[in-house]
Amino acid sequence: MHDTVMTKRHPRWRLFAAPVLLLCAAIAWSGFWFYAASQVDVQFDGWKAREAKSGRTYECANKSVAGFPFRMEVTCADPVVTLASQMPGQIASGVKLKAQLKSILVLAQIYDPTKIIAEFKGPALVGSGNGAASYSANWSVGRASAAGLPLIPQRVSFAFDSPSLDRFDNGAQMPLFRASHLELHTRLAEGSVTDNPVIDTAFELSSSTVQGLHPIL
Repeated sequence: MHDTVMTKRHPRWRLFAAPVLLLCAAIAWSGFWFYAASQVDVQFDGWKAREAKSGRTYECANKSVAGFPFRMEVTCADPVVTLASQMPGQIASGVKLKAQLKSILVLAQIYDPTKIIAEFKGPALVGSGNGAASYSANWSVGRASAAGLPLIPQRVSFAFDSPSLDRFDNGAQMPLFRASHLELHTRLAEGSVTDNPVIDTAFELSSSTVQGLHPIL
């Protein structure tokens, strides 16, 4: 007698089910990322319009979006920030402060856009209106982080390694401020941004010197 061995056959579609589901998930995630990337310009233009009403304008010579698949990295090349005085009469008279940086990189995880990290590249030139720059700020590493954006910011921090500030005097660049490290932290302790906000602020300087003012500094 010969023993007969029965082999149980599984449907072939089960072998392909997992790869097909993974492929569908990847396609859906890719579509979501590219849709979010396409909205960067829309959100930036809306934010610029709201800021302009308060006398603050922001411009980028060139914007680019990267970071696929899990991050959103927005690079703003040669950004220019123009701040008009907060007094309505002065806004009309054209009193402005203008700052220009080399680039700003903003990073956020696509699944948690309420936490944002930014990196700044100097130098930053600061002047009034359309005139020549009066100050030049620089640093080796400049970063900022924010939590709670975009509607209700809860915490904002800035950190700069080797920050420096120079003043232009008749074309010459004169040292004004030096430090090995600078940090600024602010958080919303009570209330809301629009209703009785209570803000805690911490400021830290390491090995800092100020020149051109009183010697004690």
